[in-house]
Amino acid sequence: MKQIYLKLFFSIILLTSSITAIAQMDMMNALPSNLATHTAIQNGDWFSTSTWDTGTVPSTGAIVYIPNGITVNYEGSSGDHIFAIRVDGNFNMTQTNTNSTSRIKFDTFFATQSSYVTFLANNPSDGNIIINIEPFNIEAYRSGTNIWSTAAENHFRDNGVVTFKTRTGQGDDRYNTIAEANAGDFQIIESGATTIDDGSGVLGRYSWDPLQLSLGMVTMGQLEIIGQEKLNMVKLAADANAGQSSIQVFEIPTGWKTDDDIIITSGGNASSSNNGEDQVKILSISGTTINLDSNLTKNHEGRPSEDLNCYVGNLTRNILIKSPSTNSVTQRGHVMAMHNDTNVQIRNTQFLRLGRTNKGQLLDDFVWNNWLEPNVFTSKISALGQECAEMRRIPENEITNSRGRYSIHLHKLGTAFGANMAQVTGNVVWDNPGWGITHHDSHANVSDNVVYDVVGAGIVSETGSETGTWDDNLVVNIKQGHTTDPYAASLHHDDYLFSGQGLALKGRAVLCRNNVVANAVRGVGVINMNNSITNLDRLDPQALATTRIGYEVDNFPLSRNGYSKEGDGVLPSEVSLIMENTIVIDCNIGLRSIERDMGVNHESRSIFDGFKVWGANTGFLINYQADYSFKDIYISGRNPNTSRGIDMWKHSHNQTFENIKLVDLEHGIQVSKVVLSNSQGPKTRNNGFTPWVFVNLETSNVNELYELTVDNPSEDPSFNYTEHPDNTIHLETSDIASRPTTFTVLDDITLDYSATGENALRFEVDGIITDDFGSYNMGIQQALAQGDLRFGYPKRIYQFASQAKFEEYLTINGVYKDENDNDQLYFILNESLPNRRTFEYTTFPVRVKIMNAPASGVFANPQVESASALAPKNQIISRLATVSQSSTGNNLTYNDGTHGAETITVVPEKAVDGNNNGRINAQYYQRGLVPVGSFSETTIENEPYYDLDFGEQKNIEYFDIWNTVEINGSGIETPSNHFKNFSVFISDTPFTGTTFAQSQAEADFEYVKNGTPTLKFSENNIGAVGRYMRIHSSHPSNIKLKFAEIEVIGKSFEGTLSNEANQLLEVKVYPNPSNGLVNIKLNKAYSNVKIDVINILEQTISSQTYETLDNTQIRLGSQTGIYFVKITGNENLNVIKKLIRK
Repeated sequence: MKQIYLKLFFSIILLTSSITAIAQMDMMNALPSNLATHTAIQNGDWFSTSTWDTGTVPSTGAIVYIPNGITVNYEGSSGDHIFAIRVDGNFNMTQTNTNSTSRIKFDTFFATQSSYVTFLANNPSDGNIIINIEPFNIEAYRSGTNIWSTAAENHFRDNGVVTFKTRTGQGDDRYNTIAEANAGDFQIIESGATTIDDGSGVLGRYSWDPLQLSLGMVTMGQLEIIGQEKLNMVKLAADANAGQSSIQVFEIPTGWKTDDDIIITSGGNASSSNNGEDQVKILSISGTTINLDSNLTKNHEGRPSEDLNCYVGNLTRNILIKSPSTNSVTQRGHVMAMHNDTNVQIRNTQFLRLGRTNKGQLLDDFVWNNWLEPNVFTSKISALGQECAEMRRIPENEITNSRGRYSIHLHKLGTAFGANMAQVTGNVVWDNPGWGITHHDSHANVSDNVVYDVVGAGIVSETGSETGTWDDNLVVNIKQGHTTDPYAASLHHDDYLFSGQGLALKGRAVLCRNNVVANAVRGVGVINMNNSITNLDRLDPQALATTRIGYEVDNFPLSRNGYSKEGDGVLPSEVSLIMENTIVIDCNIGLRSIERDMGVNHESRSIFDGFKVWGANTGFLINYQADYSFKDIYISGRNPNTSRGIDMWKHSHNQTFENIKLVDLEHGIQVSKVVLSNSQGPKTRNNGFTPWVFVNLETSNVNELYELTVDNPSEDPSFNYTEHPDNTIHLETSDIASRPTTFTVLDDITLDYSATGENALRFEVDGIITDDFGSYNMGIQQALAQGDLRFGYPKRIYQFASQAKFEEYLTINGVYKDENDNDQLYFILNESLPNRRTFEYTTFPVRVKIMNAPASGVFANPQVESASALAPKNQIISRLATVSQSSTGNNLTYNDGTHGAETITVVPEKAVDGNNNGRINAQYYQRGLVPVGSFSETTIENEPYYDLDFGEQKNIEYFDIWNTVEINGSGIETPSNHFKNFSVFISDTPFTGTTFAQSQAEADFEYVKNGTPTLKFSENNIGAVGRYMRIHSSHPSNIKLKFAEIEVIGKSFEGTLSNEANQLLEVKVYPNPSNGLVNIKLNKAYSNVKIDVINILEQTISSQTYETLDNTQIRLGSQTGIYFVKITGNENLNVIKKLIRK
């Protein structure tokens, strides 16, 4: 194991070192040390002439070089405009006088890998630091009197001709296979050739700065920018309305001072008037009262009943890095720390008017070049594909809007397991044309920041591999960028996250907690398209498994060490999101995450634990999305006449919502839209069985719960869509019990060692998962009516890269043999599976048979698992049971009034088909590709029953019996009325009678459903032993039994039954649980029988003797709890039964 990880570690180190060396060479070539006008020759002060080789202090136009081993300290103020500074050694800027300001102005600041750069004013007695990053007019300086050498004049130029061209994709860009794509007609068309002159900006510098790194601060060594700490945001304690000149806040705003700039966010109440932001200055502070230097112009109203108030963010810091006001974006500076995770700290600093990546326009530094065959197992060749395209870089003289130039940019510091965490805390990013804080292929803590007035996105995880934490950030006023179609922008230009996202994630592994977003287009936006490999980074699986404290789980056991044919690393779309206590205020969309469902080849849960969307047009938009768990959710609309709570109208799989409140909405939930087609028939794009679970749903001022919409109504204007077919499940907390997660593997899993070809060493894992909410199938099954328009992973696919890598894996993880199956060889792969309610994972050993393995090498000495490891485990036993019912109802029909009647069979097998959708029209819009309706039903008769035979004796622990529902248009479904007055019997022998009394007499255990219809009937921790289950009606009049699904959890009865055990099973004591009166039925007549009732304290409550006995009734104690009935007699009769007194 150690050798393998060391090999991987050193491979990563070598690759990282190579990239770092290239980046450093780019900087050194741009600023060669031999062109310096001032070179530091000894440790010293910037303002001391003895520090410099010229005997002069650097002045306007200076090119400064600080060699490795030299330290230069800067405390003072200068108005000189330094052209460039290159640091290979140490540079320290400070201001230790509270009433003074240190100032420096430069165009370019480069620090190489050996550097250590600090800007420190973090002590309470320190003053201010102001860093001006201003464009230097190179051509004007070169043409006049200057201090540059001839070589410098020849090197540094800003007169390159820059040509802007429009590049547009043309042709079909959606294919199923690489062969189709390569034979297709897609191409990039260039048009226009406009000459661009950006004055003293960066565009014309490409002869010496082809990457446009200059006009900014770029560091590759250690970096510390640390100002004085202050509270970044505080919540209003009371409404603050227009005309007021003071505000009340919840806590004393630590570190805030007179003349600080503050921003007061808008609120989210639909009823508010004059809602908006105010940017003002502090006049004075008294405790929790902040007096302002001007009156508010907007109203800032809270919602105290939901603990919602507007927020106040402080925009002032004592370290300021800024660019001058300019209408030319390319004349702005930027700050980047890259390729070195040793020590990066950016704290308590204001970044004003920085960043020149313009998200108001398409990026033009890369464009689509060619298709690639994806390494992943299943992928389209399209914008929705995985690593299926490659970009080409545009010539330097045609790049007018490059990515990567932001206010704060952590650029590839490293995310491999063990990477140091960069710190970006307490900062302010104010006025930025692109992304505010960009977290790029780095492990970082981005917390306690204020991001304000930014275009495109506020805080961004850029390429997919990012890890770390985003905590307690305030993000305000994030504006829409360009409006290019997002699919075309992503595939054709590798451009994304430009639509006004507050928190913007391509890298989904960042742990986000306690963030507030106000007045963004999208509060949280997630991009799940990974079509281009050019600017995409896979995630280190070991880092993913360990860096999210409290959520540690390894879902990708083969995505490392070269094991998998897919290659190392986890694709971004595979990673689950973790967000805690998020507040989104006054945004168009609270959360938007789409286009993930086709790329998920494993089981995990994205977790949103505490998410308040206060005032949105749409709360959550989660189409093309899978496996999201929401808990403690509040969504209110901006406009009760138009707003929507949750949009899941297409390809939204297995979503859960617990404790959810919907307020001030036209519609609560956008369910499946119907897509009409005169030729093929109507369809919905959700599959009809994937569950959407809602627990404790509460609504207030919601016009209709379900939004029923036709996607293309012009196809048939007469169609009236009145009933959706989706599997919406509504529960209360009382309906749910905590249960262990189980996994039932379906079919044998085999790997053929000798196989060759494309599928060599491939195996697939399929199974059924059960948790607190019930059961669901592993994987993502696309709606069958979609045909091949979308791919998915209904099973999890694995494939080893080679026999050598397979054997390497076995060397570390072991080969086993099954002594009960002719010593069949197998290996174990651990599959970690989630509980959708608790978010906890359970690891299950999946045993994969190795076929046609040699007898030598790693296969020569297989191990044998311990008895405890091989002991039976709980599984869903109902799905594999043989089922029948006393009668089968006549076929039903469903007709939506336009598209004709569909026949619904109600055979018993439909109650164990894995689909608990209890709607009569389930799957009606799947174009006949799957049966309509998923429930069993008897005829209306006297005491109907339903039987399950589990095939062998089972220890039965849990069961859920799901009712059908009565559809109700746009309103919530109601449980069907027939679901009442029945008992669930368990027996070790077949039920032979047909009446309720006969079944009761034959049963070992009985569980009684009362006379109130509910959505489901459940029992937990029952500890019953039996092979047969019967659900038998005790209703006083004729009735039918009708079940959406029957889910029974148990395991094989361990060992062989002894005579005593057989005797135990043949003695019937029922009902169990009971109300105190129980029946005892022996398997025959015995003599000298004694029956003792013993409580949990081992005290004998009663004792009765009989000369002969075959059946009787007894009473348990009067107290509820557990009792034991001991029955002894001749012929070795000796039985103890555990009973529950209700």
